[in-house]
Amino acid sequence: MKKKLMALSLAVVTVLSMSGCGSRDIKVNERTKIFDVVETAQVTTTASESAGEAAQAVAAFVAEVDVNSLSFSEAPALSSRVKAGELPAVENRIPSKDSVFVAQTDAVGNALEIGEYGGNFSMTGGGGSWGIARPVLEGIIRYNNDGSYYPNVIKSYEYNSDYTVWTFHLREGMKWSDGDDFNADDITFWYYMTHINNFDTKASWDALKDGKSGNYAVLKKVDDYTVTWTFESSKKPGAFIENGDFKWCWAPSHYLKDLIPASIYVENEYWENTGLSDEDVLKNAAERGFEYESIKDLGKNLCYYFWNASGVPTVNSFVLSTEEGHNSKDSQLCILERNAYYWKVDAAGNQLPYFDNIYLKADVEDQVKALANGDLDRIDIGMEQVSTLLSQLGDAAVLKTVLGSNWGSNQITFNYTSTDKNYANLFAMSDFRQALSLCVDRQEVSLRTSEGFLSPGQCAPSVGNFGYKEEWTRKWTDYDVAAAQKLLENCGLKLGSDGYFDFADGSDLNLDFISIEGSAENYYDILKRYYEAVHIKTSLTSYDATTYDQLIDDNDWIAVMCPHMSVGGLSLKERAASFVPVAQAAEWYGDYGTYYSDHSKGVEPTGDMAKLVEYYEQWIDTAENAEREAIELKIYELHENNLWSIAYLEGANSYCLVSPTLHNFTDKLISNDLYQYANIYHFETMFKK
Repeated sequence: MKKKLMALSLAVVTVLSMSGCGSRDIKVNERTKIFDVVETAQVTTTASESAGEAAQAVAAFVAEVDVNSLSFSEAPALSSRVKAGELPAVENRIPSKDSVFVAQTDAVGNALEIGEYGGNFSMTGGGGSWGIARPVLEGIIRYNNDGSYYPNVIKSYEYNSDYTVWTFHLREGMKWSDGDDFNADDITFWYYMTHINNFDTKASWDALKDGKSGNYAVLKKVDDYTVTWTFESSKKPGAFIENGDFKWCWAPSHYLKDLIPASIYVENEYWENTGLSDEDVLKNAAERGFEYESIKDLGKNLCYYFWNASGVPTVNSFVLSTEEGHNSKDSQLCILERNAYYWKVDAAGNQLPYFDNIYLKADVEDQVKALANGDLDRIDIGMEQVSTLLSQLGDAAVLKTVLGSNWGSNQITFNYTSTDKNYANLFAMSDFRQALSLCVDRQEVSLRTSEGFLSPGQCAPSVGNFGYKEEWTRKWTDYDVAAAQKLLENCGLKLGSDGYFDFADGSDLNLDFISIEGSAENYYDILKRYYEAVHIKTSLTSYDATTYDQLIDDNDWIAVMCPHMSVGGLSLKERAASFVPVAQAAEWYGDYGTYYSDHSKGVEPTGDMAKLVEYYEQWIDTAENAEREAIELKIYELHENNLWSIAYLEGANSYCLVSPTLHNFTDKLISNDLYQYANIYHFETMFKK
């Protein structure tokens, strides 16, 4: 019997109270044949099936709002524009009542306050490709703090019994920020005209490719508010809807259709070849103020980093200003303006967001003073500043903790696939790793690196994260030089005439740690004497990022301090390649990861390293959330047993101070790439009072 799960028809924000460049080698032309629409058999839910009582509690809370009884209202600034004939009435700017998004809870599950309109939210930042996007970007789904998620821009989604057909339902009446209709044409346009042709330079999203053939999914428009994605083989949630790269699947066709050159056209049934030359397109773009030297640059900036392109319509809560001097991420004052066509309302029917603008300010000389006098509403501070600044600012600031997801701080790891068998064999011994862990006084490390703020800890999930275990955090953390030295002797090492251990064959043992551009120098200075105390010779060599990455890719290294990609993180949903050797990505598994994608290269994993891969393949091929979590915990258990990487302190949290007038700014949210970092704060629901 097939289980049918109900999606929240209003797509309400709910949460449970629980824990590069793409390839042009595409195969789409021969695959745009007509597919019959498959009737879907299963509907998604935002709740984890293992959450029973919590899900019922959320459902009861959600049921308190009858959207049909709501009367919609808007910010006074927008009402004035409606009266002036500049905007349609609010009812004509947001989706229909059965499609509008009603925001009721934050990402932790707290009920949101009904806010007040007006004012601006001011903070530092704005630079970088993603600086503007983080607070405002709207994705297909949105994550809660505990890893559960719900349909966001789309109203709901479904999949058939074998997971080969996924159906997205859009929100009827939804608009782009310039008032144009947002519908299925914007999905087909994005896919066939900007993505699979690599115009956005990101046509590498595995979520949209069949796992066996590598062919792109066939996207079909069913009607104006329904599309289907059809794969040749099963595409389960972990490989599709949860995929961190698959953040959006739309582009404003009405705005971009004369900016697509014929040179990149991929034949499809929805959109004709524009017939425009590259020169024509660059000229059209220049007339709108977009000056780029190449089609590649144009596509990347307008179709991928679109939030940085002033004037390009979006569905985000705030959009980049078109006012000269404030319309660039690099402006001294970058302004993000309220989207008058935003598609979310609060539980009282008030259209969000509450703030008129978000101000992103560059080069604020004294941020503490700026917070105190109201020029900034939020500042980041170091953990060592917490006590001093709270005392200094008193009632003028409120402390907020931003939970981290790193498995310990400043990890060290070893090359288990080293071509020097002496090192490879040594690193494979758990006694060696345990010795390197026990020989360091973590209390002193804490005092010298964090003024005692961080507790001694191990390379393990952080408090509040999935998989956290107290005993794991404390494993091999007792300071014991004698025990460490005995363990090293058990590894067959012999003390040389220079006072340092040598390999059994008499050759020198030197742990040459590599790091990126001085990132580990201070840390190494603290650890070096501990290693020497147990007769382990070490050194540190710092490289620029390019050279460092090349050494890792070439498997030409011994050990790493402060790796580029640490082991662990929030969960496998975030980035599986940091947990299991399935890519040439993380240092801790070296060439085992290379082998996964090309068995003619790298080193074939064995033992527990091979079990990681086995469990991962089970995980990616499992649909039920509870079953996937059970498999993920098996992967975590292997990490706990082996400790392939070592940490000396627990994972660090971050801290910020906010204005006491700020409301709906949630405490103890997790900062993580899967959650789009600041996006989990839901800036559209914040207000001042």
